[in-house]
Amino acid sequence: MRKLNVPFALGLVLLLVSLFTWGYQLKNGLIVTGMRNPFSWGLYIATFAFFVGIAAGGLIVSSSVYLFNLEQLKPFTRIASLSAFASIMAAAVIILPDLGRVDRIYNLLLHPNFRSPLIWDVIVVSAYTILTFLSVYFQLLPDWKKGGCGFLNGWTRKLSQEEVESISASWSRRVAMVGLPVAILIHTITALIFATQASRGWWYTAVLPPDFIAVAVASGTALVLVIALLVAGKERFNQYAGAFNTLARITAGALAVHFFFVAMDILIHWWWGSPEALGVLSLVFNRYVPLYLVEIVLPAFVMIYFFTAKARRSPRNLLWGCFLLFAGVFVHRLMLMFPAFNQYPLSLSLPGMEVEGWHYPVAVGTYQANAPVFVGSWPYMPTVLEVAVDLLPFGLALLIIALLVGSYNFLPEKR
Repeated sequence: MRKLNVPFALGLVLLLVSLFTWGYQLKNGLIVTGMRNPFSWGLYIATFAFFVGIAAGGLIVSSSVYLFNLEQLKPFTRIASLSAFASIMAAAVIILPDLGRVDRIYNLLLHPNFRSPLIWDVIVVSAYTILTFLSVYFQLLPDWKKGGCGFLNGWTRKLSQEEVESISASWSRRVAMVGLPVAILIHTITALIFATQASRGWWYTAVLPPDFIAVAVASGTALVLVIALLVAGKERFNQYAGAFNTLARITAGALAVHFFFVAMDILIHWWWGSPEALGVLSLVFNRYVPLYLVEIVLPAFVMIYFFTAKARRSPRNLLWGCFLLFAGVFVHRLMLMFPAFNQYPLSLSLPGMEVEGWHYPVAVGTYQANAPVFVGSWPYMPTVLEVAVDLLPFGLALLIIALLVGSYNFLPEKR
């Protein structure tokens, strides 16, 4: 497809730039990033959470179509599975630069600590990658048989086209039955990595896992909507208008659930008024209020807009709404980090001191002339090199989507 040449070229450029800068980081170490001891998770982990959410949402859509027999959305099952596969590959690859010494990753497999949520995240990400691959594989199998090409399909040569289609349908349903709970599990475990950190008041809440699921459904459905709109084009927009409307409503509904969880979490933090809770809220509504407004305003606008008939009348309106949502969700992932890492959990109240809850200073971890060695907060800002490396998952996802959509029929004609 000629219209996919631009996404393919863009994905290739992003991938090459990110691989080159990642090589520089491997040579010089994580010191080239803006992260330090006080701020150990930054842009890379935020991007990981962003793509894990989209991946989970994509397979939730695909699996729900099979399990709940959603006839209107059946033409989009291939696209939903593809978006999930591309997104989980993107999520997996951005973890590698964050590790620093990626050559030692084998230790994670040889000496796993099953009390750590990180090893469980490795397990579910690996399982999810296999599931999303199988989902795409079995759905494309009839096309590969008909065209006499494809991947790992030599075993179908002795089978008829009807037999291959039957196998494709039955195994796609089986993968969906496993995929739906695993899709929910993967983002639940990602949320638990944050929520089980009792020393971080911004994360330590039971609301975080269900809120992650709500955001995943919204962003994952939005990506399915974007790919479907681009593949269908203006020519077939009216043909699938009902399905597009349904996807937009699902996105808006999931955002409504997300905002309910956000409101409850902030209300409880404010209601009890503990120093830790008020300290986090002070950071959110003072230092980081511009980012927080982006996180709230953009998805809130999309939620209201997608509930209106005007937004669903044209592909341009839907596309703009989805891109605004992606921007808001990405900032939402960044805002997981900023307040959490700038409220230090180490504090001490000394008799006779006017300041209650004096914070222990934290070592930056590096020494620079005329720069403090110990700090009470860290103004984290990703470096240019860090941003360049972070293009890796975006380039990879674009390449996977452009290559597969350009090679195979991901949106069959309606009968």
